[in-house]
Amino acid sequence: MKKNIYSILAVCTLAWATSCGNYDTNGDLDGMWHLRTVETLANNSVENVKEQCVYYSIQQNLISVKRLYRNNQPDAPKHKQHIGRFIHTEDSLILHSFRVFQNESIVATSEDLAPFYLVGTTSRYAIKKLNADEMILRSEHRELTFKKF
Repeated sequence: MKKNIYSILAVCTLAWATSCGNYDTNGDLDGMWHLRTVETLANNSVENVKEQCVYYSIQQNLISVKRLYRNNQPDAPKHKQHIGRFIHTEDSLILHSFRVFQNESIVATSEDLAPFYLVGTTSRYAIKKLNADEMILRSEHRELTFKKF
């Protein structure tokens, strides 16, 4: 009887350990990032945007960009969110194929993505810095600095 209990316990433990695996395919890139500063490269101006509550969430091969709004107007949106895809290499990140979150039949436009400091519907970035706490992305126009949330 004890052998059966130990066998069942061993199988259950093995099943639990393998079913809850960590699918971290993107290394430090995976997770939720809070946009802190935006540097416009044309004039080297740096804007502190952390109060604008812009977040990029990255997992598997999807990216979600979300912006929370803190206003007291009853008709104003509470947040805007889009979901897209990305290509990640060692030194670059390409964001593309954005759609409206919860209505993915609608393709996001450049105007829809502007509040997230994305230029156009496809954005290419050089990864200037990426570790477990900080990410800096640089495009032709801007440098975006994020802190892991």
